[in-house]
Amino acid sequence: MGGRPLTKPRPGLEPGPPTTPSAPQKVRGQARDAVALTLAALLLATQATAQIIPTGTPAADIVLTQGIADWRIFVTCSALDYQTNWNVVDELYHDITAASAILKANNVPQEAIAAFAAAADPEALSPPPDTPFADVQELCLAHPDWSDRWLDRAFTFLERDLAKAFP
Repeated sequence: MGGRPLTKPRPGLEPGPPTTPSAPQKVRGQARDAVALTLAALLLATQATAQIIPTGTPAADIVLTQGIADWRIFVTCSALDYQTNWNVVDELYHDITAASAILKANNVPQEAIAAFAAAADPEALSPPPDTPFADVQELCLAHPDWSDRWLDRAFTFLERDLAKAFP
């Protein structure tokens, strides 16, 4: 057969009457804006119930905030696979315990430690039950490497990273 395609691709539109799109056309950047809005909505939904109290060390506050943001992605995006989600949540509890011990060892007030533990709880990190699946999917699609980051521990792992934030 000589390796030639059986048909030549046709340039341009198909012949016939012009088609009218039934759905609005996407505009460049529109999906990114929707992801940002969805992420903000997910973050705000849980922030109303649990807030971090400053630890007295700004670097530690940054690590805690980034760690919670990373864990939120893992808890949310692993939710469709029971075993992965179980592993994520189990590891999260371990990380919360280790981070709490690091905070206590650095004389962070107990109310700040309790606030961190509440903010990092898997229930606080999960989207509300009435969150549309499409919103969760958008968040996970915005972080397509989440499972690789999880497996490689390429995220703010509080047990590993928090102690470095204290003098």
